[in-house]
Amino acid sequence: MSKRQKRCAFSIERSTQKLFHTIGYRIGKSIGKGTYSKVCIAINSLGQKLACKIINKRYAGEDFIQKFLPRELRIITAIKHPNIVTVYKILEINDVIYMFMDYCKNGDLLEYIRQHGSFSEDKARTIFRQIVSAVHYLHNLDISHRDLKCENVFLTATDQVKLGDFGFARFCKNEFGNKILSNTFCGSAAYAAPEILQGVFYDPKMYDIWALGCILYVMMSASMPFDDSNIKRMVKDQMSRSIFAVTLLWSDHSIDLKKLINSLLEPDMLKRATITQVAKSGWLEEGSFKKIKRLLSISESSLF
Repeated sequence: MSKRQKRCAFSIERSTQKLFHTIGYRIGKSIGKGTYSKVCIAINSLGQKLACKIINKRYAGEDFIQKFLPRELRIITAIKHPNIVTVYKILEINDVIYMFMDYCKNGDLLEYIRQHGSFSEDKARTIFRQIVSAVHYLHNLDISHRDLKCENVFLTATDQVKLGDFGFARFCKNEFGNKILSNTFCGSAAYAAPEILQGVFYDPKMYDIWALGCILYVMMSASMPFDDSNIKRMVKDQMSRSIFAVTLLWSDHSIDLKKLINSLLEPDMLKRATITQVAKSGWLEEGSFKKIKRLLSISESSLF
């Protein structure tokens, strides 16, 4: 698609703008672009700032229209969680879909890390706990995101996590309740588990777990755990567990953190941690214990 075609694909006609105005929405400047979509600022009738994702079906691939888009629409209208982007309204006008959703002022996690650098363990724990809570919720509903990455973790003005972009999400069981494996390459190579890169059938939930490991690693180091410029070499590094040796050199970080990262970036799917095990990991529970202990000490001191 040429630059001119892209501009035409996402331009909003005056009649459409008038329609939005009558139902209480006003669409403003663009703040992001994807292959088949762009995201704009939107204001509702209450003056609240939202994001509007605009998808032009006329310029999208057949596979996207027939398979991925219907899944995304079905999933985002069925989920509700404080750490997942809320979609308030979906409209389709002349083969263009408009999704009005939460606006996240502080941008995505990758952008945040580029601006502020790597996190302390306490800050990483606060952010990661929210991401895990969102993924735990999805996995309990037998939904896999399949595109977890720092760019899809958004932060509000108060740094509350909002997981977004469900374009590759899918259900993990069929209508009979039987587990479904995937064989579609989804997401970004830099966050892809070895089974994805090897082109074998994979458990989509375990793909999410691996991607969580990459996200946590990026938060702690401001760098990716594996170099995706050479996929063959990348798979070899993943399978050899070379990252385990790297985390051993992190002298300033706790053993529980290293254990968690290693359990997430485990190349054997059968040995990789489940989301329940991640949520109950020593590193995340340690943070909860510290918080409770601090609150108890505050309440005790107030007695004297």
